[in-house]
Amino acid sequence: MNTLSILKAQTRTSRERIAELALKNAAQADRIPAGWNNNIRWHVGHLVVVPRRLTSMQFGEPLGVPEEYNKWFGRDTSPRTWGNDPVPSLEQLVAELVPSVERAFADMEPRLQQPFPKPMVTVTGFTLSNPAEALMMSQVHDGIHWGMLLALARALKG
Repeated sequence: MNTLSILKAQTRTSRERIAELALKNAAQADRIPAGWNNNIRWHVGHLVVVPRRLTSMQFGEPLGVPEEYNKWFGRDTSPRTWGNDPVPSLEQLVAELVPSVERAFADMEPRLQQPFPKPMVTVTGFTLSNPAEALMMSQVHDGIHWGMLLALARALKG
C-alpha cells in the first residue's frame, strides 16, 4: 500500500469515527458550554470545509462545497454569529464528512506535487507548499478537532 492510499484510508476511518461521535451526541450538537466558542455542529462543518480551504482555495479555485460553508465554518467563525441563517443540520454535515474529503483527494491527486502559487502558513505554523502537504496537514487538523469534540462531548455531559 502506498503512502497516499494509507493517508486516504486513515482519513476515511478518522472521519467515520468523528461522524459516530457527533451523531452519538446529536441531542447536544447545538449547545455551546461555558468557556467554549463552538458546538459539535460547527466542528463537523469546519472539518467539511478545511480540506478544500487547504487545497482548492490555494489555487484560487472554488471551494468545492457550498461557499456559505466558509462563512459559517471557516476559521474564526462561531455559531454565535449564524443568526437566522439556514445552516445545514448536523446530519447533513455528517453525511458530507467522508465524501467531501474524498472529493478533495480525487481533485488534487493529479497535481499533488504542483506548487501552490504562494505557500500557505497555517495558524499552527506549518508551511504548506502543495496539495500533498495540505492533505497531510488536513489529517492532523482532523485529529485536533476529534480531540476537541471528545472534550466538548464530556463538557456537555458535565
